[in-house]
Amino acid sequence: MAGVPEMARVNQAERLVSALDRRMKGEHLPRRPQWHCQMCAPETPWPCHPARVRLAEAYARDRIGLSMYVAGLLFIVAVELPDVAPAELYERFVAWTR
Repeated sequence: MAGVPEMARVNQAERLVSALDRRMKGEHLPRRPQWHCQMCAPETPWPCHPARVRLAEAYARDRIGLSMYVAGLLFIVAVELPDVAPAELYERFVAWTR
């Protein structure tokens, strides 16, 4: 996102996260900044299985849109979880959308 002012990137990231409530129908939302599911067993990584199902339903047949959305979340997560390996975050957030 070269050339995009920092505040614009922050606003875009917050819009991605705030859209989660609508897409998840208020359930299986992430607890930030840990990115654990609020409804599953403690410390269950988000997106948990129910969250993945809800996201897939929200995007119906638009797998590319789903992949783009969770990839956008991945950038936020990478900032909030700097000690987690990028490959692990990719597997957790994007790989399941294939």
